[in-house]
Parts: sequence; C-alpha cells; structure tokens
Amino acid sequence: MNILNKIRPWTAQQRALIVPFPAEQDLAERKSTSTTADGPIVAFFTEGSFYEHEKDRMVRSAERIGLSVQAMPVPSAGSWVLNAGLKPGFLLRERARLRGPMLYVDVDAVFHRNPWPELRKLECDLAVYYEGNARLISATILINDTPGAARLIERWREGCLAKPDVWDQLVLEQIITEDAASAKPQFQVVKLPVSFCWIFDRLENEPASEIFIEQLQASREATKRKRWFGRIGKRLKRRRDRVEEIERILGSHD
Repeated sequence: MNILNKIRPWTAQQRALIVPFPAEQDLAERKSTSTTADGPIVAFFTEGSFYEHEKDRMVRSAERIGLSVQAMPVPSAGSWVLNAGLKPGFLLRERARLRGPMLYVDVDAVFHRNPWPELRKLECDLAVYYEGNARLISATILINDTPGAARLIERWREGCLAKPDVWDQLVLEQIITEDAASAKPQFQVVKLPVSFCWIFDRLENEPASEIFIEQLQASREATKRKRWFGRIGKRLKRRRDRVEEIERILGSHD
C-alpha cells in the first residue's frame, strides 16, 4: 500500500478534501446572494501566457454566480517571480482608481460563492490569508478604501522593487510582521479564513464549512521540471485533474 501511495498522484486523504464545485442546480441559490453592495474584484495576468486561460476560467466561475471580475493584461517581466512582483504596483493603481472595498484574487482561482457578505464585515486596512497562521499567501487580498491600505501597498511595491528576486508575498509578510512588532503599528491587518483561499489538495487546511474561493495552483505549471518520457509530478497531476473537473462543470453551464 505504501508503494502504491508513492506512485498514485492522489491519496485517500487528498480525495476527501475535495469540495464539490457548484453544479447547475446550485446556482440559483448562490446568485440570489449577489447584491449592489458587492465591491470590485480585480486581477491581472501576463499577456501571451497560459494565465490568459486561467483568467477566462475564473471570470466564468464569477459570472455564473452574478459577480464581475476586472482582469487586466500586463506585459511579462521575464520570470514567474518577477511577474508576481508586479502585483503591488497593479494594486496601487487599482486602489487609486476604484472606491470602496476592493478584492484582489489571483487568476488561477475559481469562485464557489459570493464572498462579499462576509468581507463587508471586516474593519481593517488589509485582510489576507496565512497558511497555518504562519506563511502569508497573497492569492486573495481584501483591500479596504483607507489611507493605511494605500500606504501599505506602496510599501509593498517599494519592497518588491528593492528585492526583485524575492517572492512578493514574502516581502509583504515581512512588512506586516515588522509593523505589528513596532511601538506604533501603522496598519490594521486581519487574517482571512481558509475558505477565501482554499487549496484543493492541501492536507493541512483548517476545517471550513463552506468555500468562497478555491486556488488552483497554476504555479505548479509555471515551475514544473522536465522529466523523463514526458511524465509530470504528482502535484501537477492533481492540479490538472481538478482543473479538468471544474472546467467540465463550467462547460456544461456555458
């Protein structure tokens, strides 16, 4: 059995984690929760890359429950890490352009249900998910319309420019940690529940009664290694299986 677990891409525990993506019969109830109180949802993707298809999938998942995503194309900076470092500059421009609470979501995600009824309750500058309450994940970020939020995003942008080879979320995590430890913290940051940044096969996920946003880990495609005979790693195989399942449901809706 142990040998089979090493070969098979999915374990029984990982299979048990899968949260059903809403099928056609679930949509009527979920659409009814969308209101004019919903804030803007923004995202960006690199032109001419497979992220364009990721964007299309996310937009379809949002539209089928009555949400709208403003996804902007940007030129590639040359590598996956450098492209991720474009995030704070993009968010700074969007924060200056849009009013009210704003939600950023990486394009390799899908929406299960409307997150705004819960997000509207959060009084903070920024709300972001921490994996295991330790590692910041910048895939889903609520940015409220506050001076503190604008200052924090500007600090993040400056940090990414100063350290272009450092992953964007590590830069943001350090800024928040140092500010919280200071005598007079400048920023009010709230931790999002895992339901806003659900990684479909992560065994360490905290329990969640419902899922709002599921992350599909396109980084597994961007960082995949060449293997003999065209084989792919187990983590990438699980991603492709999950994407295929979700796209089958989205296709039946279309």
